[in-house]
Order: sequence, then structure tokens, then C-alpha cells
Amino acid sequence: MKKVLRQHPARTITELRQKLQEIWDYFTPDFCQNLVNTMPQRISAVIKNKGDVTQW
Repeated sequence: MKKVLRQHPARTITELRQKLQEIWDYFTPDFCQNLVNTMPQRISAVIKNKGDVTQW
């Protein structure tokens, strides 16, 4: 969400709400399931890097 908002910053509260809603609408069930499915690899990468930056 941060990345998208930085690329297209909102100028008003109403515009911010609209942009946030558009971003939330992008999060389909398949998108969320993919995030859930990759959590073991993400957690392993964080542990391996001792909390430092990972590829994720």
C-alpha cells in the first residue's frame, strides 16, 4: 500500500480514502492466499538473515 500511495500521493482526505479503497479492492482472495502460502518461506528468510533485509 505504501508503495502505491508514494507513487500517487493523495492531496485530500477524500482522495486518500478513495485511493485506499482502490488498493484494498485489488487484494483478491487469490492474492491473499498466495501471501499465506508463502509465509513459511518468508519467515525462514527473516530468521536466516537474523531480521535483516530479505528478498521478500
